[in-house]
Amino acid sequence: MRKDCIAREMTREIVVGAFMVMVLLGLGYFTIILSRETWFSKKHHLDVAFHNVMGLREGNNVVVRGMPIGKVDGLTLEDPWVRVHLVLDNPVQIKKDYEIKIVATSILGGRYLELSEGSESLPPLPPKTRLIGSEPYDLMADAAAVINKARAELVEGGAIDNIKRASERIDVIVERIAEGKGSLGKLLSEDSALYDDLAASVASLRELAERLQRGESTLGHLMASDDQLYTDLASAITSLKEVAGKLEQGEGSLGKLLADDGVYTEVEGIIKEARAALDDYRETSPVVTFTSVFFGAF
Repeated sequence: MRKDCIAREMTREIVVGAFMVMVLLGLGYFTIILSRETWFSKKHHLDVAFHNVMGLREGNNVVVRGMPIGKVDGLTLEDPWVRVHLVLDNPVQIKKDYEIKIVATSILGGRYLELSEGSESLPPLPPKTRLIGSEPYDLMADAAAVINKARAELVEGGAIDNIKRASERIDVIVERIAEGKGSLGKLLSEDSALYDDLAASVASLRELAERLQRGESTLGHLMASDDQLYTDLASAITSLKEVAGKLEQGEGSLGKLLADDGVYTEVEGIIKEARAALDDYRETSPVVTFTSVFFGAF
């Protein structure tokens, strides 16, 4: 009986122990998977020197062409440099025109190290070549510089004074409008005289429109819906066209005068004869006058 109890107790402990081992193995497996660490692959080490790492930390990603290939394994301060130790999952061939820089993922402080190998046409650098990183781009420092520059422009450039003067002028304009001064002030004032005048003008225009619609006055007759005036005008125009046609064809006395060239010639001859007679009279007039005066003296 005692042996059976001991056996059951041992079996229970073995089952619990096996379960715990399985849990630990599963936890370790998922930890490795989720952390994306390649524990059993060959690692490649690389050192980069920076003058300023701008808050780069151990564990930050190393990115090549947008793909994470490693992490920052540590940072060492070596005056005047900060040496950054990188652990890469894949080998990288660094060319002469390489670029290694620290990039901010956000303004809240996230960082990663971006590595550009360089041009494919260039040969790779020899092993153990000292790599120098580019100066990081400090977004906050640039933003502060822009803000300070804008503030200096506002204060020293006179922009604030201009805004104050514009505000004072606007206050004066608003005050004048409120007092009913100027055309706009009169329009917006509480005085009803202008409103009454506008209302009277609108009423007069309405009355005029109604009279025109009823066909009153000359303009009303012209705009009326009655077609009699239009018919009379059309008839008069037709008659004028007929008269013009007859004149053009030489019909009637006036038409003959306009169409016959002989009449024009005769009239032109008469005018010439009259002009010649007038000229003769002007030439003989002094002689006649002198003779009259001379014989009148006796």
